[in-house]
Amino acid sequence: MKQKLTQLVESFQKQIRENPVLENFPYWVAGFLVGGLAIFYSQLFEEAIVTARWVLSHHPSWLFLLAPVSFVLGRWLVEKYAPTAGGTGVPQVIQALSLDSPRQNLEIESILSLKVATIVILSSIVCALGAGSLGREGPMVHIGACVFYVVGKKFGKIWPVVEHRSWIMAGAAAGIAAAFNAPLAGVVFVLEELAQQHFHRFKTAVLTAAIIGGVVSQWLSGRYLFLGYPKLGVVPLSAIPWALGLGVFAGLVSVPFILMGSTKVRNWFSHYFETRIQIAAATGVAVAAIAVFLNQNSIGGGISVIQSLLFEPDFKADWTLVASRFLATSLSHLSGCAGGFLAPSLALGAAIGSWFSSMTDYSNHNLLVLVGMSAFLSAVVRAPFTAWVIVMEMTDRRSAIFPLMVASIASYGTSRFIQQRIPRRSVRM
Repeated sequence: MKQKLTQLVESFQKQIRENPVLENFPYWVAGFLVGGLAIFYSQLFEEAIVTARWVLSHHPSWLFLLAPVSFVLGRWLVEKYAPTAGGTGVPQVIQALSLDSPRQNLEIESILSLKVATIVILSSIVCALGAGSLGREGPMVHIGACVFYVVGKKFGKIWPVVEHRSWIMAGAAAGIAAAFNAPLAGVVFVLEELAQQHFHRFKTAVLTAAIIGGVVSQWLSGRYLFLGYPKLGVVPLSAIPWALGLGVFAGLVSVPFILMGSTKVRNWFSHYFETRIQIAAATGVAVAAIAVFLNQNSIGGGISVIQSLLFEPDFKADWTLVASRFLATSLSHLSGCAGGFLAPSLALGAAIGSWFSSMTDYSNHNLLVLVGMSAFLSAVVRAPFTAWVIVMEMTDRRSAIFPLMVASIASYGTSRFIQQRIPRRSVRM
């Protein structure tokens, strides 16, 4: 009986290998789950931000209680239930890819599980409720990898064996695609950030996952561009020198921003505070002060800030917006809650671009907003191709492709050039 059952399973697996549609079926299942989860997570996250803004508008003094309590709760959830859930999520996925399955299955499962995904969602939402300046897009990389890894294990009992790295990279691609409604960006992100040397082995899985994640996200929320269609007008070649200058400027600003996440800064906080919970409380109070006294647009991942800069003619960035986004995002990350850097980096880049446009009196304000987004994200995540592809997919402004590319490469090169000359222990975000 057992022998017949084994033969039946082997026959079934052979049929699957010979049928590409059946072979990719588990990726379809996982992609649907990630796409649906991304919409659910997005709605909860945005409601938390709306609540924080309401508190800031109607009872600003309450924020000095709400923010530290939320940050402490977000940090406590991570430390109590899933220590690998804290931070942006991308380093955890990279670590899981470096582990050898099945010899290190337990370590992989401590990084990628449904429990970890749940804590990522809860911690980041609680942080957003407390006016945290972190995004949900980075955590979706971690959540997507968790879901795909778990689905892969379940299907692995009857489906042909697939290497765990395939599931992890496919999940990361689906997470980016669903979060930004940008399937191509999901593929490019995996290729550039996670698996330069392994992509040829997993390209079908990654492409399938990114497409399914993006399609399901569109299907559930309606066909849309993440940021809409900003007006750019004609983008002449004369815009390229401006993009180059903004790229260098964004690269310069990115260096202290990245250093805020360094081991040296973390050790400084640890020296003055006895516990990590105290650090979370202190950063919560600081973030509240920034929102109340400096600029109220420091709250949240920053997508609403980008939309205002692109679609409200009277809304322009000044130094307070740039400084508040810079400080609030850095401090929110130091709190130890789950939360991403992708959307906040785009928002800070948009503010830098708008401010640069005002300082130089350049006529095409919206173009420099998009260029700033691409440039700053490129420098922070060290992925210039991912940066300009994300911005292009979110806005469908293909006419800006050359300024976006030039700025992304210039900012990346500037940031890397300076960082290589700073003696420090860096932290990859």
